[in-house]
Amino acid sequence: MSSALFGLTGFWMRNWLTSEGCVNFPAKIPGLRGITAVYALFAFVWIALEGAMTNAVGMGVGITAVLLAYLAQYFLGGREFPARRWWGITAVGGLLFGLGSGLLTLLFMAVKTGLHAHGPEFTPQEITWVINQIPLWSVVGLLAGLGLGLLTGKGRN
Repeated sequence: MSSALFGLTGFWMRNWLTSEGCVNFPAKIPGLRGITAVYALFAFVWIALEGAMTNAVGMGVGITAVLLAYLAQYFLGGREFPARRWWGITAVGGLLFGLGSGLLTLLFMAVKTGLHAHGPEFTPQEITWVINQIPLWSVVGLLAGLGLGLLTGKGRN
């Protein structure tokens, strides 16, 4: 999986930057359909497993990433952005990734608890922990998105 991410990063660095310093967002994100299939399969397996915090967080983070990738492909695909605008787009995308990961993790925890009739899957401490992490994940996502934007969109403004 990490080799695929490094491959996508290399693709971005080679193909997204134009000679004018603008960023060309591809019309189709390579590998997105395959990643979606992997997470759909994981979701089917996840429903059958007993509640584990790491699995719920994995579902929240993964589904948020896939949803944001589809939204980016739909709204940004095939367009060119100057560096400053690209930095803003990636910063907001990172913020949405951090915020969405926490909120979807809570949603998946609720769904998991509702599907199993034997009682709560997660303790109140685990639910509180996720709620308390949402601001942190949002800020970290914002900074990581800005960093990604600065790495991939350097050039003239």
